[in-house]
Amino acid sequence: MYLLDTDVLSIANPASGLAEPQAQAWRDWVRRNERVLYLSTVTIMEVRFGVERARAKGASQKADRLGRWLVAAETAHRDRIIPITSEIAHRAGALLARAVANGAALGSEDAFIAASAEVLGFTVLSRNARHMRALTDRWLNPLEALPPDSPPHP
Repeated sequence: MYLLDTDVLSIANPASGLAEPQAQAWRDWVRRNERVLYLSTVTIMEVRFGVERARAKGASQKADRLGRWLVAAETAHRDRIIPITSEIAHRAGALLARAVANGAALGSEDAFIAASAEVLGFTVLSRNARHMRALTDRWLNPLEALPPDSPPHP
């Protein structure tokens, strides 16, 4: 099972600006494996923040497109959205404290995502190597190497 970091979920957004061969390989992998992909409520918050920030800057068309894309992502993952529980919050606090003690400067969002994956036994799919390396060993960058395909569902 995999937990998508916001930067990896955003690859599915056609406005991501990512080079097409990389994006297409990822999108093809997602289509074959979507049942093992989960979202954190933190990712929903981060994308919603982007929507509201665009709207506040007067970019209403961008905000509307991003808002529609968020609804589509939530709908696609509706049964695979991970809330922040108190267990995850405690683990995130511990991961964040360790990372900061080791000199990392990062926010709580990545700590929540890494902690969610650790608590649930998932692997984070993220392009943010600097933050994920500081937080957990349970992560992969799917643009460097796609994860193996999951076995077919019976």
